[in-house]
Amino acid sequence: MPSNKHNTQTTTLTRRAALTLGGMFLLTACGSAAIEQKRPEGSASPTGSATGSPTGTAEATASATPSATPTLAPALSETEQEQLRAALTTLFADGTYPQYSLLVTGMDGNLPSIKAATAPADLYAANADTARVPASTFKVLTLFALNHYANLQARLRTRVTRDSAGLYLMAGGDTLLGAGASNPKQIVGRAGLTTLAELTVKALLQGEKPTAALPVYLDGTFFSGPGVNPGWDAADVASGQITPIHPIALESHTVPGKSTASNPVRPDDAAVAAQQAFVDALNTAGKESGMSFTLAERRTAPAEAVEIAAVESATLLEQAQHMMLESDNALAEVLGRCAAIAAGKEGSGEAAQQTVRQALVDAGVNIENLVQADVCGMSLTDRVTARTLVQVVALLNADEHAEQLMSTFPVAGVSGTLSGRFGAANAVHARTFVQAKTGTLYTVSSLCGVATRPDGTRLIFAIILNDLGGADALPAAKERVDAAAAAIANRSTAPSASASPSAVAASASAAPAAAVSTAAAASAVS
Repeated sequence: MPSNKHNTQTTTLTRRAALTLGGMFLLTACGSAAIEQKRPEGSASPTGSATGSPTGTAEATASATPSATPTLAPALSETEQEQLRAALTTLFADGTYPQYSLLVTGMDGNLPSIKAATAPADLYAANADTARVPASTFKVLTLFALNHYANLQARLRTRVTRDSAGLYLMAGGDTLLGAGASNPKQIVGRAGLTTLAELTVKALLQGEKPTAALPVYLDGTFFSGPGVNPGWDAADVASGQITPIHPIALESHTVPGKSTASNPVRPDDAAVAAQQAFVDALNTAGKESGMSFTLAERRTAPAEAVEIAAVESATLLEQAQHMMLESDNALAEVLGRCAAIAAGKEGSGEAAQQTVRQALVDAGVNIENLVQADVCGMSLTDRVTARTLVQVVALLNADEHAEQLMSTFPVAGVSGTLSGRFGAANAVHARTFVQAKTGTLYTVSSLCGVATRPDGTRLIFAIILNDLGGADALPAAKERVDAAAAAIANRSTAPSASASPSAVAASASAAPAAAVSTAAAASAVS
């Protein structure tokens, strides 16, 4: 989304906030909570269910069954490569976008660690190793780091603890909380503060009923460091395109009922807004029993405070789907911090950036000229090459959970930020056959992902256009990017009527399955 200036967990946590997998509390010996690290391949997963958990399984949750590592796409024939090069060269020959980068490879991303011995080199490369401002395609790196370190089936817990001083609302990283009841069919609002309040009052009634108003403190020590990244423009923060990051918030740091994806309305303090909503829900739930509650200051809960209620978020995978499909900047920063915690670091913005970089290094990704000012892509200081993006997409596709990971990418003409794209005559036939992450600032248009050709061949690509000149230039730039992706998919025009039945069948079975998967994820968000 454009801004007003330029368009746009198993390691101990900081305190006693908790994250569960399959209802099993992941706690260290000293009682601090932990984020589950990604398990080694072939290891068993915890089973069981959380007693009294108010959350459920979304109908649109991606399958927990790992998909097989995909077979690398065959190399294009020499004729096909020549046609591809000619089409892409022609698209950018007019010089309208001199600051552009474009890379196309097979499904190995031309990455040594997964490259087949017979795989071709780059199929097309133009300034592929020149670092440019990526905008929200930067979120692909955050997704990779989250998958690298954390178990994507884990859930974030928002808890209530009690001691003699009062109640403590324990922030646990869930910033998609709803003010109402927990909704098992939604990603945003999977955990609801009304449900948490009702569970809290029920627990209080099982003991000695409070005779005076109980103060409700807020423990926000799950994250650390400043909430505002120094790389963000003050005007972007003021306009709500990005906002101070907290470990607890309603509906991704927005004011419920007043925000849209293109025009987010932010509270002055998202954590306090969630705390106030919880206190309001407590007073409603406790009214009949004569209980009352008051908003209190931020305070770290003492070690002896006892947990009396909790609600659980959507899985990290589902949250990643929301981040990618809606290009949610605040959520990207939250999930980056969760990845950092899973990697054994603190939950700060700086640690999130370090974690993303380390994940790329561990995987052998080329990070030459990579510059990080955040993990969401809002900063104009961010820099990345098309090669880095392509290699990361290749690794996601080679992962044992590739189907789930790729379900987070928007599908052209179908879902997320690509639902209204690929409408021009030279791109419309690529709808459903391009699955890619968008990036948009007033001076940037980018796209990276996978394109499926009529014969079923899948290619990875990354396109970055910089120095567009302002908001008025964005529509044409997006159309040019869409046209390039359509050309990579060999779908700039309607498929030939003479195409062989086997080729048509291969094409029909390759892309629509991904489109359906991603569309299902999108339906869980809406």
